[in-house]
Amino acid sequence: GMTAVGGLLLMQRSSDAPAAFGLAMLAVAASAVNIMGGFVVSQRMLDLFKRPGDKDFSVLMLLPGVVFLYACAAHTELIKPVLSVSALLCVAAIGGLAAMNTANAGCKFGMVGVFGALVATLVDMPGEIVAIGSMLMLLGGGLGLAWGMRVSPIALPQTVAAFHSLVGLAAMCTSIGSYWANPAVGATMENVSAIFGDFIGGVTLTGSIVAFGKLNGNLSSKPLNLPFKNYLNLSGLFAFILMMHLFFNTESTGFGVSLLIAAGVLACVMGVHLVGSVGGGDMPVCITVLNSYSGWALVAEGFLLNSTVLTIVGSLIGFSGAILTKIMCDAMNRDIFNVLFGGLNNAPVAKGADTGPKEHTETSVPAVAELIANAREVLVVPGYGMAMARAQTAMGELANICRSNKINLKFGVHPVAGRMPGQMNVLLAEAGVPHEWVLEMDEVNPDMENNDVVLVVGANDVVNSAAYEIEGCAIWGMPIIEVWRSKKVIFCKRSMGGGYADLDNPVFYKENTDMLLGDAKKSSDALAAQVRERLEK
Repeated sequence: GMTAVGGLLLMQRSSDAPAAFGLAMLAVAASAVNIMGGFVVSQRMLDLFKRPGDKDFSVLMLLPGVVFLYACAAHTELIKPVLSVSALLCVAAIGGLAAMNTANAGCKFGMVGVFGALVATLVDMPGEIVAIGSMLMLLGGGLGLAWGMRVSPIALPQTVAAFHSLVGLAAMCTSIGSYWANPAVGATMENVSAIFGDFIGGVTLTGSIVAFGKLNGNLSSKPLNLPFKNYLNLSGLFAFILMMHLFFNTESTGFGVSLLIAAGVLACVMGVHLVGSVGGGDMPVCITVLNSYSGWALVAEGFLLNSTVLTIVGSLIGFSGAILTKIMCDAMNRDIFNVLFGGLNNAPVAKGADTGPKEHTETSVPAVAELIANAREVLVVPGYGMAMARAQTAMGELANICRSNKINLKFGVHPVAGRMPGQMNVLLAEAGVPHEWVLEMDEVNPDMENNDVVLVVGANDVVNSAAYEIEGCAIWGMPIIEVWRSKKVIFCKRSMGGGYADLDNPVFYKENTDMLLGDAKKSSDALAAQVRERLEK
């Protein structure tokens, strides 16, 4: 959302260049949608984690925003300090969001930081620019508010991708518009920032749109495997280097603008190809990569417009997104370069030897209810199938029933369960599950043998023992939740089909595993009702 600051600065600098001014207006409006929509969605998701009786004083964190408004309006000499403090608040926001007990405060810090940066930027501008900028932000903010209020937890991943596309659009507009309004010759800081901001913004724009389409079901989740795709990527890179060389050496403003537009188009094409070449199962990693790209686009804007706050916040987003990408690649056993460059190192994967027909054991809801009612330690491993079936409410009800009857039911969440980090946590919070009952993979694996029953609801790859047993398979070496080490495993899923990796799961056929096949929502509702009935007898 900080790209709104870049758009406002460009509006001030391009008042004599109508085309550049129009691009700046578009950047401000797109950024406003991102600001309001992003914060509304974030706060709504955080509110799901509130428990009855919880006292939340994080709203007091908004008070500095009033101070910023007064300081900038009454003492213009304080504009630069306000910008510096706003950048620090954005840094504090990331730190606050890292822990559940400080997440609400972190969200408020982010709101105040962005508000302070916008106020400090606007108060030093002509009245006409302030009026136009304010109207654009009100319009974009209204759209963002309407969008943010409609987003459900299950649609969170594609919403994040859509918001990233707006950042890419704003970065492209600002980069092209800045050169158009203030052309220069040579490899100056402004020109270098303009062409890199344009390119990164273009990749982020279309890459995020493709990610949205795959996550939302509008596009196939299968990877786009064009012939010689690695050479296509290299050709695009060399074409960009050539455009960059021509851009730095041209003295014609018209030709320079044409090169920037061409570089933007090339970047958009590459964004489609790079993200399109990544399979749906790796979309969670793509989301974090695109998040990092949006940060580097903001850094380019900061250098372009000589804005310290944009550079600081952009660096924060870029590095945090890159770190999260590395963590997720490790959790999924993916090569980070394979994701960054659209399946660069794709190779045939082992499917495992065909050992003939395999037999699985099916069970029923009454039998599973009896197991849970007689258990003392129960672990539930949720996956995206639970989200698709909307079974989280029934799982929350089951958890409360068990806990009320001295059965220690907890949830074990894999780092990449669902379509993005934290999605399972949000869905469980929506179902009223206290976050203390939700544990991470590294917390549940050491005590797996102590679990009387493990109920796997809509998860597959994250509990697939092929990661340890079939060398060379698509998930070989991926850290997983080792459910087969428990006393009894129950898989609640629609069919015996594989997950995103399209691999058979050896755990299905182990002696201590039973399959509860059918619609997860119906099975979960019936299971909660029958466990309650047995425990009340």
